[in-house]
Amino acid sequence: MTLQQKFIENIELLENLYKNYEKNVTHTAVEFAERLNIDYTDSIRRGLSYFINNTLHPNTTNNTEAPKILIYDIETSLCEFTAFWTGKQYVGYKQLRNEPRIITVAWKWYGENKVYDLEWDENQDDRTLMEKFLKVYNDADVVIGFNNKNFDDRFVNARALKHNLFVNTHVRSFDIMKQAKKLFRLPSYAMNYIAAYTGVATKYNHSGIEMWQNIQYGEAEEARKALDEMTHYNRQDITVTEEVYVRLRKYMGVATHLGVLQGEEKWTCPNCGSKNVEFFKKTITAAGTVQVVMKCKEDDSLFKISNKVYMNFLEETVNEPQ
Repeated sequence: MTLQQKFIENIELLENLYKNYEKNVTHTAVEFAERLNIDYTDSIRRGLSYFINNTLHPNTTNNTEAPKILIYDIETSLCEFTAFWTGKQYVGYKQLRNEPRIITVAWKWYGENKVYDLEWDENQDDRTLMEKFLKVYNDADVVIGFNNKNFDDRFVNARALKHNLFVNTHVRSFDIMKQAKKLFRLPSYAMNYIAAYTGVATKYNHSGIEMWQNIQYGEAEEARKALDEMTHYNRQDITVTEEVYVRLRKYMGVATHLGVLQGEEKWTCPNCGSKNVEFFKKTITAAGTVQVVMKCKEDDSLFKISNKVYMNFLEETVNEPQ
């Protein structure tokens, strides 16, 4: 008799134990094994967890909130300073006449269609922008951007510091440029080039430095037109970033394990959380540790798990109902 059949034949007992142990799967599994006079193993616990979520209480399947993956990008102001002459030179902080601020920020939640944006106020102050955006940023499980670890994330932290606002400095961050440089030898790592190289529609071309100058120093109508242009560019940048991320995702690493984040086992796909995975090959580290390379059938990504986790994968998939 399979484990699945034992669960089905003793479904009333399982219901009562699960209720009495306040929905604790481990305690339920231990008591269930004792009642049936069988040895308790970890595979019984995992099999019971699967049975509860898919047969006993199917409405609890995927009851973990989906991970919140934020794709975002900021555009910052020009930095003003005084100098005695033109040409290459060192600029010290005493030469600064103002501090760079965030002019616009655009973002979207991965998998959704809507793109959002915010602009600095009429006084070219980004405090209100930061107060509103940090409510989004701090709620994210992962943030994704292009060169964001080196620039955007740190700039957001700096502006939060300036305005004495709370910011999650421990947010899991994924930098597409950093991953691309790590994995691929490309002639350029500019977003436009990578987008074109991978067949993704390239970014909107703005008017260049004049756009920034018009925003900061132009007359009202001229500044408004330039700001609208920047916001359009910023929003379109988000769409390209997401498309490039999707195109490159199967080759790159992850900032966090999306499967575990959703309450699944470690052998699920860290990229998308799917349980539709399979063995690819085994590999041995220099220290002699066995690792298993798995392949996700949903997005073709490869990922490594320990041999122990692979044994758990085999046990649980064997006990899945057909």
